[in-house]
Amino acid sequence: MSLSSTKPLTYVHQMYFNSAYLGTRLSAVQLPEQCYLLGLVRGDQLFDLRDDPEITEQDWVVAITLNEMLLPELEVCLQQSIPQN
Repeated sequence: MSLSSTKPLTYVHQMYFNSAYLGTRLSAVQLPEQCYLLGLVRGDQLFDLRDDPEITEQDWVVAITLNEMLLPELEVCLQQSIPQN
């Protein structure tokens, strides 16, 4: 059993009105390699990936990266927004 030189990191992001992922099923969100969605929190409810909820405004999306060097890329991915006119 080998030990990784980097530690996994959790990232939590709140979805806003201009998020590119509103209305998208959790399973359809494409993340960088070695990054995974664990689920989301909506109000006082926790939904895991197996529930495959549709992302709505104010949801907190919970993701993890197995390589801490990829955290900035994961953040950029989940922060994608729809351009406002």
